[in-house]
Amino acid sequence: MAWECDECGTRSTSPPCDECGSEVGEYTGFVWVCPDCGRQSAKNNPPCPRCGGMDLEQRRPDYSDIDAETAVPGYAQLAKPLLPFVLVVAVVVALFATGVVPLPEDLDVALNGPRVVDAPGSADEAGGLNLSDVESGILDRVDEYRAERGAGELSRDDSLADMATFANQREVAGDYDGGRVVGGLRDFSPDCQPAIFLLGSTDGGGATVDDFESESAAAGALFDVLVADIEGSSVLTDADDAHAVDVHVAPDGRIYAAYAVC
Repeated sequence: MAWECDECGTRSTSPPCDECGSEVGEYTGFVWVCPDCGRQSAKNNPPCPRCGGMDLEQRRPDYSDIDAETAVPGYAQLAKPLLPFVLVVAVVVALFATGVVPLPEDLDVALNGPRVVDAPGSADEAGGLNLSDVESGILDRVDEYRAERGAGELSRDDSLADMATFANQREVAGDYDGGRVVGGLRDFSPDCQPAIFLLGSTDGGGATVDDFESESAAAGALFDVLVADIEGSSVLTDADDAHAVDVHVAPDGRIYAAYAVC
């Protein structure tokens, strides 16, 4: 029995064609088939070893059984047994992603970092003031303060800014309804050992964002609170690395600020 190429007619034992490399063709010749069970044999040698039948018939070979046994399963077929597991994982992920089921805190911190979720008030704008500009104004004043005392400017560090934001918003969440604290300051990994100072808009409190007509005025008031602290004043001149600040306005307009330096 041989395989005959449709392209060039060359016969070989199996595809591809020895002459032209084509894989299009068919097997020629005959086999002996048991009519009772369908078992094929190369020789007419009864009885049939499968069912014991004695009358074998000469036929063209049928390779459908061989094809079925040697066919490579597709991705869909391989994945089918795993489908229930995949569906369960997808449902669990969806529940965590939508917040229906909260992540365990350690896993939440590992995936998303320490933070305060939905801190009450505003971190961007309040009372017509851009709070980012207020923050920049405080840092500029610290650099000027240091320059007057012969110290250089401090770099502005994102890791310290994240720590200041967390400390500040955690304070707000503790004083007002709302806000979920995830993790703690211990979960940050700054490149230095920072000192963090929590500030009010004026010494003793009482002022709100509406008491300031500009970002510069608010920054000046918060800076005055910082340097009024003796320890804070010493830290400002002794620091030699980086600093950051976060300003947050509570729902009633009270200004919170946190300054981090190292």
